[in-house]
Amino acid sequence: MSLRSQMRYLNPYEIHKVIVNDYILKKPGDTRSLKRDCSKDRTDYHVIKDNHKFLWTDNDKPESWEEEFAKKYYEKLFKEYCIADLSFYKANKIALRWRVEQEVVVGKGQFICGNKHCSEKENLRTWEVNFAYKENDEKKNALIKLRLCPSCSTKLNYHSKKREIKRIKHKLKHKKDELLKSTLNKKKSANDEEKSTVELGVLPSASTSTENTRMDLKDDDTWAQKKVIEVKSREDEMQEYLDDLLL
Repeated sequence: MSLRSQMRYLNPYEIHKVIVNDYILKKPGDTRSLKRDCSKDRTDYHVIKDNHKFLWTDNDKPESWEEEFAKKYYEKLFKEYCIADLSFYKANKIALRWRVEQEVVVGKGQFICGNKHCSEKENLRTWEVNFAYKENDEKKNALIKLRLCPSCSTKLNYHSKKREIKRIKHKLKHKKDELLKSTLNKKKSANDEEKSTVELGVLPSASTSTENTRMDLKDDDTWAQKKVIEVKSREDEMQEYLDDLLL
């Protein structure tokens, strides 16, 4: 039976397999011709990269699903400290990006040097950088913070000195503690003084106590007099009631 006769009884998919096996896949390695072209495929990474913005403001309204997707990704980033790439610091080119969740969990950029290629944890310094960048052919500026080790701090300040943010919380806390301590001492001394005044005060004289006793007795007599109530008999009450009616 010829091939054409066999194909008469096959469905379209089986016919397709027969043609591919007999006319295309005759030599080893011919399966490469069946490989799909992936050069134009786009993943989530490509969508975010094409629509990325370092800063999204309230006025930036997404106009497509790609921009909306990039903005949602931006909202999930942690924007307190940045991660820097100082590979081209001598050319005054520094790359910055916000931190992702995993970096925040391990402390990268805050408790570990914020340089992408550094893992130093000691003597970190905080720098405030006016980041000038170009986005969609538009020049923009953003004030960001970086935590770097001494070596990476030297790279950051290679061309110009950046503003360092020094922690003064401990000094302020120390001053507050001293102020609170002095306030408590003043209150304690005032209470001690009041207590000593009461203990050393003049006792009431005998005449004064006698007068107070007389006043108390007088008040008791008045109260006793008020308690004396005249009790009338039933006939007297009835007589008074009839007299009122006859008036």
